Amino acid sequence: MQKIVFIVFVTIGVSCTTYCPKQCDCDIDNGLNRALCDDQNIVSIDVGVSKAVQIYSLRRNLISELQNFCFKEIGYQSLRILDLSHNVIFWIGMHAFSGLDQLYHLDLSGNRLRDIPAEVFWDTPGLDILDLSGNIFESLKNEPFITHNRLQVLNLNSCRIKFLPPRLFNRLPNLKKLDLSENYFVTFNIDIIRPLMKLERIELRNDYLHCSPDIIAAETYIASQRIAYNKLCTKKLPKISEKMISMVTEREPVNIDGIWNETSEKNRTEPVLQQNKTLTPFEKFDKDFSAFQAFVIGLEVGLAVGVVGTYVWLRRFCSCGQLNCIAPRRRRPRNRNDEVRTNLLRNHFVNVDLETPPIFRREMPDRRAPGPPTAPVYETISPRPTRDPPSMADVIRRPETPPPPYHECRLNI
Repeated sequence: MQKIVFIVFVTIGVSCTTYCPKQCDCDIDNGLNRALCDDQNIVSIDVGVSKAVQIYSLRRNLISELQNFCFKEIGYQSLRILDLSHNVIFWIGMHAFSGLDQLYHLDLSGNRLRDIPAEVFWDTPGLDILDLSGNIFESLKNEPFITHNRLQVLNLNSCRIKFLPPRLFNRLPNLKKLDLSENYFVTFNIDIIRPLMKLERIELRNDYLHCSPDIIAAETYIASQRIAYNKLCTKKLPKISEKMISMVTEREPVNIDGIWNETSEKNRTEPVLQQNKTLTPFEKFDKDFSAFQAFVIGLEVGLAVGVVGTYVWLRRFCSCGQLNCIAPRRRRPRNRNDEVRTNLLRNHFVNVDLETPPIFRREMPDRRAPGPPTAPVYETISPRPTRDPPSMADVIRRPETPPPPYHECRLNI
């Protein structure tokens, strides 16, 4: 029975035990429960950390916004230090920090905040330190930036602030330290810090601030209120009487006779007229030459070079001397044999009455009785009476003039 009771208690104890998430490192710092969940690409504040956490660090993650009542719904009501720096937070709900009554240090530096509600930190009554450096508060309205009765330290370093409205810090009565360094404003008015009655230290380091009358007046007021401050105008300005004395300087008497030579004879010499200097041809050309003439000469030289280049190109690449060259047609040289074949074929179809072309009459042997040799007898063809033209078959069967081979029956004209 005792063993069963012991096992039940052990099981209950194991089930109630909470473990530290894999993304975090959990330890104790100055007696406070700390959870460090840095550089883990976390996109939400709820990663499974115990509700008893008091120091919660979510630096360098990917958290983009804080919804209303996000900490209260999870149960993180024991938080005292919350670090959300170097995320991508661009929006914070009006009641995002509701339920964090014990929170006294909040770090939102290095985010993308451009504007926040003035009452966003009203749900954290114990807030003492607020770090908003590295955000983008370029344009601020002439109204209270933050409303809080207990806030003591405010860091607005490197927030790209271009102008400081007079009512910016009217609702921070207990503010003691203010950092406005590394911003873009070029003037500073005393009315900005007049409502801060408990201010002990202010930082105004800025490359755009110069020793203007407004800055000198602000530094005088800061010094009169015994506020710690690194002065920008370290050079002491002289008083009015000192300015008048410094402006009037005594000079030694000057001997005019030694300078002007009024009483000496050297001054009585007549002025010598300056002779005209002979100019060289180059100097004369440089004097008379104008920009318009240079333009005209350059244009003429360019045209001449273009014409010469075009002529050389035509002579080089066009053998005919023209821009578009067309090669002449070459006629095939006629051959005597071709002319013979052409006439032969033409006679068979044109002069069908001729058995043999006139120019190719051959010698016909004499068919008379043999005897002594006589002179050769040429056969003459007498014109026959008109008759119907023979057919193509009769022309082809004539044995006197055999047709030429098939591959030579071409008309080469």
